[in-house]
Amino acid sequence: MNSSLQNFKESPVNKDIKQNKLSHSLLLISPDNYALENYAKYLVMSLMCLGIDKPCGECSECKKILHGNNVDVLYYPQKDAKSLNSAEISDLIDNAFSAPYEADKKIFVIRNANGIDASMQNKLLKTLEEPPHNTYFILLATMDNNILPTIKSRCRIVRVPAISLDEIKQELIHKGVDEGTAKLALKYCDNNCDLALKYATNPNFAQNVAMVEDLLKNFRKSWQMLDYSAKLYKLNENFEDIIEIFLSVCSRAVALLCGKKIDDNVARNVAENFSVDALVNLVKGCNTLIEKRKRNCNYNSIVDSFLFMILEVRHKWPI
Repeated sequence: MNSSLQNFKESPVNKDIKQNKLSHSLLLISPDNYALENYAKYLVMSLMCLGIDKPCGECSECKKILHGNNVDVLYYPQKDAKSLNSAEISDLIDNAFSAPYEADKKIFVIRNANGIDASMQNKLLKTLEEPPHNTYFILLATMDNNILPTIKSRCRIVRVPAISLDEIKQELIHKGVDEGTAKLALKYCDNNCDLALKYATNPNFAQNVAMVEDLLKNFRKSWQMLDYSAKLYKLNENFEDIIEIFLSVCSRAVALLCGKKIDDNVARNVAENFSVDALVNLVKGCNTLIEKRKRNCNYNSIVDSFLFMILEVRHKWPI
C-alpha cells in the first residue's frame, strides 16, 4: 500500500465516511499538489465505494473513479487551468442542484481553491452553506491564506499529510527520471513530490545544489564577496531553486542541532559551523528575499543582501 492510500485509510475523515458522519464541505490543504490530488482521489473513492474496507479499489464505483469516468464526480476547473472563472462557478452551482445520474450522491472537487478570487468565493459561499442533499464539495488548496474566513468556517479543514520518499521516488521513476537525479531530488524535496519533480526535471539542479553546498561550507570572509556574487549574478533564472535548496539544508541542520537524527553530511557540516540562532535568522532572511524577488526587486541587490546575510549571521551568532 502506498503512503497516500495509507494516510487516507488511517485518517479521521475515512472513519467519518464509514460512520456516515462526514461534513458535506471539506477544505484539503497541502503545499504538495501531488499529495492533495491523491488524498482527494481516495476520499472520493471512499465516498462512492460499495465495498466494506473503503476505499476498496475493486468495486465498480472505485474503478470508475480510478479511470476518470464517474459521471457523478465533477472536477473544477480542468487540471491544466489555474482557477475557476465566473462561468464555471455558475455551472458548478447549477450542477449541484441537479440529481445524480447513476449514484446516490454527487461530488464536486474544486482544484486550486486558494487561487479563486474573493468575489468568486462569495458566489460559491451560499451553496457551501446550504448544500443539496447527498452533495459533497472538496476544495483543494496549497495554502489557506487567500481563502475567505467565511469559506473556511463552512468547511472541515484537513491538513493532508506528507507522502513518503519511497512513493515520491516511484513517481519520479514513472516520469522517466534516472536513479541518480531522483536520489538528489529526494534529498532536497522535503517530502514534496511537486518539488521533487521540479528539481529532477531542471537540467541545472545539480549545479544549484553544488552552489548552495559551496556557500554554506566555504563562504566565510568579506573578501570572497566579489567571487560569490559574480557566480550568483549568472544564476538569475535559478535563484528561487537555490534559495529553496538553501532553506532545506538550513532546516535539516536546525533539526540536527535540536537532537533529531538525520543522515545528511551536508546538514551535519552546516550544524557544526552555524548556531541555531544563526540558522533561524538565515531562514527568516531568505523568506524576506523570496518576497522581494516576487516584487521584482533588483536581482543583483537581492544577491548582495543574501551574501551579506550569510556573513552577518556567522559574526552575530557564532558557535
